[in-house]
Amino acid sequence: MPDELTQIDVNNELQTAKSELNKIINEDRTNIHNLCIKENKPIAFNDYLKPEYVVNKGFWIPDDISFDKIAHYYAHWTMCVRILEILSQKVLDMVAELEVYYKEYVNASDQNRKAKFFYFIRAYQDFYGFLISIRNTIEQYYDSFVLTCNEIDSKNKEQTIYAYKSDIEPDQLLAAVKELLLHGNRGRLAGFALLRPAVETFITRQLFDPKKSVKYVSKEITFPSKNVPALWKIWTRIDKLGLGPAFKTDSLKRLYEWESKVLHRGYRTDEYVLWFIYYYTAAEIMAAFTNNLEHYGDDILDELQKDGIIKIK
Repeated sequence: MPDELTQIDVNNELQTAKSELNKIINEDRTNIHNLCIKENKPIAFNDYLKPEYVVNKGFWIPDDISFDKIAHYYAHWTMCVRILEILSQKVLDMVAELEVYYKEYVNASDQNRKAKFFYFIRAYQDFYGFLISIRNTIEQYYDSFVLTCNEIDSKNKEQTIYAYKSDIEPDQLLAAVKELLLHGNRGRLAGFALLRPAVETFITRQLFDPKKSVKYVSKEITFPSKNVPALWKIWTRIDKLGLGPAFKTDSLKRLYEWESKVLHRGYRTDEYVLWFIYYYTAAEIMAAFTNNLEHYGDDILDELQKDGIIKIK
């Protein structure tokens, strides 16, 4: 509670919990390694240090001949590990922030007391938001660990917490609407759907801005269809030029495909997936376009113009 902030060492307790969590993660990682050796089913563990590889294995696309269940489940376990590491540090950072806001509120003059209280409460909500996300991610971590081990060794019969991930029911949607209205939960349910247009808007604004072009800096780019070209038309031309790895088009495709499943099939969007895409994949894709458009942007524009998708005049 707020008044307990000055009575107990919250930071020390959270540091202890973080250490215990890291110990469990390391033990589980060792168990998976040993199980792979025992069952002669190797996993390319070092490759999972790269976020792009995790996305490649964790999100499938149609006709993906490389799809492998062990790699898939291990990728999702890896996402959970990364996000638990990030959120554990975030909640520790929030403790320091909370203490500052609380002291400012307690010592504030009558004139500023209301504003300081508002800042403190918002920080307090964020603090507990991180804790709730950690709790949910721990359950998802457990399920991914169980599914990975069960897939490596068919003799394992451990049950997951969630028997299966079902479609979203109408009453769940209504409950979500109520939650949004009462608590201002800003788009958790639609979080994945918002990540896709965020990436899309960034890419199209970067690519179709003549000021960022060397060849067409004084030209105007227009769209014959009256709409900005779909992103698949852009990544198709990038792949045609052999630039897919530089622009992270594989991650981009998988992000789109998974978002479509979330949107049209009602797949549940777990916190760890949203956090992973937020912290890694979306940022990685946008950074790739920022870094490479200067060198290859005009080549992509040439391909789009040649195919009649854009006009440059």
